[in-house]
Amino acid sequence: MSKVLVVYGTKSGCTAGVAERIGSALATAGVSVDVAPAEDRPDPAGYDGVIVGSGIRVGQWHAATKEWVAENADALKVRPTALYTVCLTVATDREKLDEVRAYTNPVLAASGIEPIDVGLFGGWFEPKRFSFIERTVLKAMKAPQGDHRDWDEIDAWVAGVAPKLGA
Repeated sequence: MSKVLVVYGTKSGCTAGVAERIGSALATAGVSVDVAPAEDRPDPAGYDGVIVGSGIRVGQWHAATKEWVAENADALKVRPTALYTVCLTVATDREKLDEVRAYTNPVLAASGIEPIDVGLFGGWFEPKRFSFIERTVLKAMKAPQGDHRDWDEIDAWVAGVAPKLGA
């Protein structure tokens, strides 16, 4: 049985839900999984593969997640590593997928990691989970309220990534 670490960064909690779903999908496939926020600084040693994801704020991954990747770059380079980004734009404007994918580029450039895959998933706009300023910006952008995570899309991505992780 392979062992996979799922690390995530989130502010509103949306990406934590995606990470938990990824962990559940891997566990259903018979993989031993640990899911942890980047702030907890989990050690990737002892894992056969790693999945790292972040929500987006102002076009960037969360600082704690970028820091975790940078601190663990050497360990991530020697084991299969997949990345994912959670962003409302994925659900609302599929023509901007290249733009959303590019949010990962600074993380890759700084770390030198060559991921086995990069997933792009829709997020949410649950107003009570955002600050006043964030709500104001999202409303000005006419962001649709609600949870726009596509669980079937996430499950399908995990099914494709799991064999590459040694699962």
